[in-house]
Amino acid sequence: MSKPKVLCLHGFAESAEVFKIRSRTFRNIVGDNAELDFVNLAWWWTRRGGKTVEQRGFAKTLEYIGKVLNEQGPFDGILGFSQGGSLATIIAALLEGRDGPSFGIEVNHPPMKFIVLAGAFRAEAPQYEYIYAKPVENTASFHMMGIYDTVVGIEKPRQLLKAFTNPVAFEFEGGHFIPQTPKCIRAMTEFLVPLIPGLQAKPSPDNVIEHPLTPPQETTQAN
Repeated sequence: MSKPKVLCLHGFAESAEVFKIRSRTFRNIVGDNAELDFVNLAWWWTRRGGKTVEQRGFAKTLEYIGKVLNEQGPFDGILGFSQGGSLATIIAALLEGRDGPSFGIEVNHPPMKFIVLAGAFRAEAPQYEYIYAKPVENTASFHMMGIYDTVVGIEKPRQLLKAFTNPVAFEFEGGHFIPQTPKCIRAMTEFLVPLIPGLQAKPSPDNVIEHPLTPPQETTQAN
């Protein structure tokens, strides 16, 4: 039986190589039980002028991802950080079906089984507001949110929960990163066990003190 495939989407202005390091918590959890595919693109740029918001490269991003889905899929899930998490949400919604502009090309891919997000937020793209018109119903979602996130804040990730029917939220005392604490590992593993064959729940060790590690914050401005 083939291993589940997970599409891994980095944050704004990052790279696949950087995200491989940033996502070590997830990689250590899934181990050899899943195939991880890290893709590379700058995604989209946000330009604000008064009350207007322009998303440069949004359509190009969706077309690129559509090709990845067609040529490298099918994928069972997505791991998305920051803007990559926003893109993961959009992909999950589009694959469940939305009436409006889509990937720009024909995409033959089933809905995602799950997505795992960290520091994600709702994209400000007026022409794509239809994507959030109804919650994603058939894709399980796990949301990591740092209450001291100085890049996107805590409220934007909390608002993104509304884009899903049954989201699993994990808030932690930290910033804009994927936490590596035992508590996060247990919570993420518990979420993934039913979705990735071969995974086993982590035991709850006694007297574990949670000390969140704090990698460098992103310095680029997100949406």
